[in-house]
Amino acid sequence: MKIIVYGVPVPKGRPKVAMRGKFPIVYTPKETREAEDNFLAQVIKQKPDVPLDGPLKASIRFYKIKPKSYPKKMIHWTKKPDLDNMIKLVLDAMNNVFFKDDSQIIELSSSKEYAEVPRTEVIIETFK
Repeated sequence: MKIIVYGVPVPKGRPKVAMRGKFPIVYTPKETREAEDNFLAQVIKQKPDVPLDGPLKASIRFYKIKPKSYPKKMIHWTKKPDLDNMIKLVLDAMNNVFFKDDSQIIELSSSKEYAEVPRTEVIIETFK
């Protein structure tokens, strides 16, 4: 299954901690929740009837527009955000909807690249 989500890729934010009286409360930052909700809203129509089960293979490609201020010879997206944080947001957004748990993914390939249209492309395959 191939999924395309349009928009600038967003990394997963680190959990925040707030004190409620004497007790610390850990929560997901608002920006991360909104990014996960936006991702899911764009792909919900493509979800399988039942979350996939068993071992899975995933390929995730992140694309963003190259800033005009960058030299032409700079062809690789080496600036922030970190690739692993963007992967985490995508997999967490798809958890319990496209597959039961992201621990089912036993093979993963990913990249971040420049393109004319910012987007995230995800391919999920089952092992036979």
